[in-house]
Amino acid sequence: MLPSLKMESIISYNASNPLLIDKISSIVFWRRSAAYIESSVFLPNNICGFGFTLFGNLLVKNDSDFQTMPAFGTRNTLSKPSEVKTSGDFLNISVRLTIPNGLSLFTKTPMNLVYEDDAMSLNDIFSNQEINDLVDWLLHTDSDIEKIQILELFLVSKLTVCQPPLFTALIAKIHDVKGCCSITQLASLYSTSERTIHRLFNKFVGVNPLSYIHLIRFRTLLNSSSNPDLMKNWVDLGYYDQAHFIKHFKAFSTKTPAQFFGKKPSEKVSDFYNL
Repeated sequence: MLPSLKMESIISYNASNPLLIDKISSIVFWRRSAAYIESSVFLPNNICGFGFTLFGNLLVKNDSDFQTMPAFGTRNTLSKPSEVKTSGDFLNISVRLTIPNGLSLFTKTPMNLVYEDDAMSLNDIFSNQEINDLVDWLLHTDSDIEKIQILELFLVSKLTVCQPPLFTALIAKIHDVKGCCSITQLASLYSTSERTIHRLFNKFVGVNPLSYIHLIRFRTLLNSSSNPDLMKNWVDLGYYDQAHFIKHFKAFSTKTPAQFFGKKPSEKVSDFYNL
């Protein structure tokens, strides 16, 4: 049984299997006690993955109310922030993937179908028997390390899909220039069509390439400084005007840059997905 905790605990482990080291950024164990009732905000993140809630429930706010997410599934963290809370003594194990979206390495299901809704059960991606067996093994092991070994064996067994070199090159370029590029520029640079780029992103990421470019700009800002002088540097970030910049930043964070990086930024922003 999950031990009683007085506070939130987030422990991150590196992958140990040689076949997964370059594909998994971390395996995160997220624990909360039943007494932890505050909600947290998850900001959009390109390191998508999937998780297993072994104890308690994960709830995400939709419009005006919180709804329970699939216990074993993946959430859409690519395009919009979400407010979450947990119930009961809570344990979630999440696999965070290095390559966006790394889940496409383990299934032939197109990512635009996986992320068509806010969440999808892993039972709709893998077989019910596979997920039931995996969860049973996770529940019957005591240590985090044993659980990681079980997860890694499962992932290695599903590692069947290779991503095209053009796609990996496009992703690398977008990250190298910190999202300061256009689809037209990418198509010209790699002698391909914009339609091909859109098709690759729909299949392997789950959002269109422009949305992904904007996401990388946003994540670059978050990682650059705790208090950057954003209002004066929006041109350097690839935006044509300040209003355009503020609109995109607010879409990803629900706040203007001035509000987000002000003296009292939101205390509810969670470290779980935002580091």
